[in-house]
Amino acid sequence: MDLMHRIVAMADGKPARAECLTCRSQHNYYRPKSAEELRAPRVAGVKRVENPKTTPRTSTQSAVGQRTHWERSIAGRAASEFAPYAIAATYVVGQLVRHARFGDGVVTEVNAAQKMTVLFADGPKLLAQAIGR
Repeated sequence: MDLMHRIVAMADGKPARAECLTCRSQHNYYRPKSAEELRAPRVAGVKRVENPKTTPRTSTQSAVGQRTHWERSIAGRAASEFAPYAIAATYVVGQLVRHARFGDGVVTEVNAAQKMTVLFADGPKLLAQAIGR
């Protein structure tokens, strides 16, 4: 658990001492645990791989392409063609799904036995499937 601290001394432009704002004691500065978890160690010659869930999307073209794909997938489809989403059901790529919160979507990928990616109007969502079977 990280507590709030105030830096009270600097050495060579880096924090050296800190004061705990909870108990008012002073100690040598150390990086908070939450900051250490964010930094992955660097390995010489190995490029870092960004986490797609936390990396912001830099291109709006992919969002536009996804929206176009979604519109083409559901265009002119009857309500009877959409399977209501249920966590216990099993789905296949290309199947149309109607989700209570996200609306109409199309299954674009079955990642594992119990996960699938569904493209909705506001973007792709990772949903569970075949739970409790």
